[in-house]
Amino acid sequence: MRPACFLKAVLFSLVFSLCHAQTIEQKTSISFRLASGDTAIVGGVDSAGVLFFSLNDFLNSSKYPASVNDTTGKIECLIGTQLVRFTDRNPFVVITERTTNTATIYQMSVSVIRRNSDFFVPAAEFIPLFGRLTEQQLSINSQHNVLLSETPRKFKYSIAGIQIEKKINGSLITILANDKLGDVESWLKPDGWLFVTIIGGKADIATINKTKPFGAVRKVLAFQSPASLQLTFKVTSNVVQAETGNDPASNNLLISLRTLSNSEKEELIKKKDEEKKQQLSNGRDRWKLDVIVIDAGHGGKDPGCIGVAGTYEKNITLDVGLKLGHLIETNLKDVKVVYTRSADNFVELYRRTQIANEASGKLFISIHCNSTVHKPSHMNGFEIYLLRPNRTEEAVAIASRENAVIQLEEGYKERYQKLTEEEFIIVTMAQSAYMKQSEQFAESAAGSMAKRLRIRNSGVKQAGFFVLVGASMPNVLVELGYLSNRNEEQFLRGENGQDRIADALFRGIKDYKLKYEKTLQEGIRDK
Repeated sequence: MRPACFLKAVLFSLVFSLCHAQTIEQKTSISFRLASGDTAIVGGVDSAGVLFFSLNDFLNSSKYPASVNDTTGKIECLIGTQLVRFTDRNPFVVITERTTNTATIYQMSVSVIRRNSDFFVPAAEFIPLFGRLTEQQLSINSQHNVLLSETPRKFKYSIAGIQIEKKINGSLITILANDKLGDVESWLKPDGWLFVTIIGGKADIATINKTKPFGAVRKVLAFQSPASLQLTFKVTSNVVQAETGNDPASNNLLISLRTLSNSEKEELIKKKDEEKKQQLSNGRDRWKLDVIVIDAGHGGKDPGCIGVAGTYEKNITLDVGLKLGHLIETNLKDVKVVYTRSADNFVELYRRTQIANEASGKLFISIHCNSTVHKPSHMNGFEIYLLRPNRTEEAVAIASRENAVIQLEEGYKERYQKLTEEEFIIVTMAQSAYMKQSEQFAESAAGSMAKRLRIRNSGVKQAGFFVLVGASMPNVLVELGYLSNRNEEQFLRGENGQDRIADALFRGIKDYKLKYEKTLQEGIRDK
């Protein structure tokens, strides 16, 4: 389309819209009869079949103080003790009770419109609102567009009082109503509070709050807002149901409270006790030591350290790991064994604890062999490590050697670059929830190995092993012995030595499991 044609089309559209707006919005006037008998003419607008009248004219004629804020597009008026705020192009009316400074919202189905300095409100929406704000009743004669001021209500309050009666299976609350009530909403909360909201209801709050509790009702509270009355009842713990309905013979509202019979009480108590026992049982089962993850260190393209006689660490760790798993599966039928590797394959360090977490492991044991830089060496002994920042130079050296395997992983720089010393401290603190159990298992395993093996016990130590990072369960790293020591290498690679190591570790697991689940059972009983 050429620019000139496009401009003509836009102008035509604007002119059509303006003409159309004028055809669907027509000015009119509304005759409003005041309570004094005088008549006032209020400006009106018929917009798309909806009748609006000038709120400015109405408030001025009725002598209600009002002010307009051109900046915010709002008009405020004072009707009795209530400050009422209308906003241009907004259906929400804010009503603030000045004596208590409490605010409520009244929503109209049609928004306020503004023409120059005048605010126009939908007549059909404003009439019921005005009736709630004052004691006057308004109606509209749509044929003549006349607002009529009818006789004020006979009763000042729509709610006269509250009566409470005791029944065989509960209590009956009667809300004594002078007029037909609006919509009613009720809600019985599990904590024993019953909330009843009466839309458009009005009551003498002081009188309602003096209602004497009786039967299943322990307290009565009333809260008045411009748009509704909220009655709040504190009921006894045996109230299980609240049914609300209208009395067909009057305007009264009836609330029936049903309480439990003695047999129902006993049944409910029994049911709750059973549920509690089941919850405790589920809690025990949740933390039960039913999944043990065995991590055979190194593997595949990563041989680990190499002994004096050429023994590969990856082979020793896998053999011992499989033997240990077999002992657990054979003797602890309620425990599932998960292997991070069961063959000679390479598994990244981060993936090992990931496997453990995915299996919902309850204990993670990473098996390794030690070595020195210079071989052969007289260094000997098994060691069990917990995940903590390095405490000694020896721990630094061992952790550095074990962590060096990350260089065989693709993208290792990006994956581990955040594990600075400071970040590592934060990571280990995150796993502190499992430290107590990790220490207990380390002590059980060290004690069992020292008792059953000829390898020296070098104790339980702390170091920063990457392979333990991220394990959401108790976890340890076991260095079985030194492959750089001829005697220990021979013991570690022999069938008999591996059987004895696996048996010693298994007995440590069994001892730890017994103590752990006994503590768990006692802890649940205490609760």
